[in-house]
Amino acid sequence: MRKIWFANCILAVAALGCTSTKGPSATGGYTSTGGPPGAPGAVVTAEPSGWTDKFVASMKEYSPDIFGEKKPLKAAPTPTNEAPFDPKTATPELHVALAQMSHRNGQIPQARQHYQKALAMDPKHLDALLGAARMEDREGRLDVAQMLYQRAAQAHPKSATAQNDLALCYARRGDLPTAAKILDEAVRIEPRKALYRNNAAKVLVEMNQVKPAMDHLTAVHTPAVANYNMAVLLSERGRGAEAVPFLGQALALDPTMQPAHDMLAQLTAPATPPGERSIVARQPANPAPVMAVANDSILPTPEAVATVPNEPWIAPASSTQPSSNPVLLPPVNN
Repeated sequence: MRKIWFANCILAVAALGCTSTKGPSATGGYTSTGGPPGAPGAVVTAEPSGWTDKFVASMKEYSPDIFGEKKPLKAAPTPTNEAPFDPKTATPELHVALAQMSHRNGQIPQARQHYQKALAMDPKHLDALLGAARMEDREGRLDVAQMLYQRAAQAHPKSATAQNDLALCYARRGDLPTAAKILDEAVRIEPRKALYRNNAAKVLVEMNQVKPAMDHLTAVHTPAVANYNMAVLLSERGRGAEAVPFLGQALALDPTMQPAHDMLAQLTAPATPPGERSIVARQPANPAPVMAVANDSILPTPEAVATVPNEPWIAPASSTQPSSNPVLLPPVNN
């Protein structure tokens, strides 16, 4: 009943609009000035819709069911939990993760940009500072790497990792006294971590300070392992004669330490005549958990833990590692 009444009102208003002399022409949307259409001088112009047409159109838009013209309903958007990526909401952690991924893929410029963005957001972000420093270290840009290591160590004086990495950078650059001093700080922060003790011992052996180096090793290893590690450090520097007593002490404490037997046999074997190849002893498949022989240069990723590898042990005399380049031991598996 209400719809019929409403429609009648619409028709009445429309009828009044059509009979008005001041409203739009009865024929629709065109008017003629200057005479009837087609006469000389007559101009036909478009006339805008009247208020009645606008009213009816608005009623159709907001109440189409009255006129039998229902609009099709639009399907509601499917809900999703995945928000679109917004660079403005990116965090330093996100940029560090993207930098690490780019670095693994060999995309150094992209990795560098992400590290820079992370540090622009947080200049003291530890992971960004160390990640960028290690990347530049591997790329051979030691000046840039040292600057980043120093920023990390200064911003995080209680971070043993930052102190350790900075010390290794100084060691790679040949500044062993500074490296030893900074490693002492890393050891002070985390005295029970074998990694920092091993690195300190390595640097001290390079400085010919065997007694303090041995003190670091015995602080975190069993006596047998500590003596074996010292023998490794000495033999790597071509000081095999000094390594033999430490191997003997290690075997006296633990006769089952096969790597010590192999190294002792290698160091005490008769000199190989010229023109003959020496037979290199191999490590057993499952040796005791003692320190591995480190033949690589100091790396800026010090957290890797190594066991005794199943690879031939190379005598120091035949090693290609220059004696002036310090090599740090990886930590032992405890």
